[in-house]
Amino acid sequence: MTSPSVAAGHPSVLAVDSSEARFVAHLRSQATRYVPGLRVPQTTVRTVQHIIRKHSSLLEFEVTDGTLRKNVICKIPFSLQDTGNHEPLVEDRPRLFPTSEAVSIGQREYLSLESIAQHFSALNDNRFGAIAVLELLESPFVMVMEKSEDRSLKSLLKKSTRFHCLTRNSYGLQAAFRNAGAWLREFHAMPALAHTKERHSDRACYIDSVLKFTDALILKLNHKLYFNDVRRQLESAAMRILPREVPCATVHGDFAPRNILIGANSRVTVIDTQRRWIAPVYEDLAYLLMSVKLSRLQVSSQGLIFSRRQLAIWEADLLAGYFASSSIPLAAVRLYEVLLSLEWWTAISFRSVGDSGFKRLGNDLCNRYLFRYVEGLLKDLKRMTDF
Repeated sequence: MTSPSVAAGHPSVLAVDSSEARFVAHLRSQATRYVPGLRVPQTTVRTVQHIIRKHSSLLEFEVTDGTLRKNVICKIPFSLQDTGNHEPLVEDRPRLFPTSEAVSIGQREYLSLESIAQHFSALNDNRFGAIAVLELLESPFVMVMEKSEDRSLKSLLKKSTRFHCLTRNSYGLQAAFRNAGAWLREFHAMPALAHTKERHSDRACYIDSVLKFTDALILKLNHKLYFNDVRRQLESAAMRILPREVPCATVHGDFAPRNILIGANSRVTVIDTQRRWIAPVYEDLAYLLMSVKLSRLQVSSQGLIFSRRQLAIWEADLLAGYFASSSIPLAAVRLYEVLLSLEWWTAISFRSVGDSGFKRLGNDLCNRYLFRYVEGLLKDLKRMTDF
């Protein structure tokens, strides 16, 4: 369902007021647009929950007349409200790409999810779902969308550790990873949006990014010899593996388990993207792999939560789903997995400056695991390329 006013460039205006009462009143006035057939006199709007996230908050409402019912979510950027949930100020760190301005996130995400819904609905493929975006409110942009009852891949992974009896594909995780790969292939084939810009499209950009993150890690963690060696190995591997111009598409940018919803028969629906960048296709694949292998549970357990065999199976299914009948450029994917891991490590090292006590101990354990993890990826690359 789309908003004609948004298509014309004039979103519905809702004054800067994040109080639930204002949203309830607005949703009640628009209820028949969201749920056709509602009996207006009997319609009520009830607040279900208010979820605070890192860069936004979600207000969930139930719209019902007692017979028909739909749950909708208002996604609110923090700039819209007076909140104490911002992260403490820390020294800005090197990033692969700049952060978004909060004032424009809602509009870009609305346009992105709208284009995704149109594209995947037209495919009529039962492997894929799509979130219905209902409306875009203004000042700044607040997105109203349908609530999905599907479970996130993140929540399913928590029930699929080596210590659960559910590891034998009880939740269809192999099929889920394969469908996630196929979904991403379709997503990368979509045309860019007007706000999408190109970045990091060649091999030189990859090498520059490696230099940026290894320099940052030397600054925060020392280990100069180690990180200089990591840089040398990655530069050498990139020259052998990557073409001068790297295959690019409009990327998701946050293709993590929390943003991948798994429904009946392993149907995949993906949320939380602004489609900001045309960038190497390997980034999204590597980001999902890294997010699973470096999940909080996996790192805190020093690699005990998911076995190597589990991780290898899920990786194989993801890549088979994405590349289909084509040969899989595993070495290129692995290069980007190392790059994104270095960025993640950089973020942790900047955020943990000044930590003490148990936080310091946790950081030390995290660093220990990351040294092993990156070393394992480099050994994998060496086996593939003999660099």
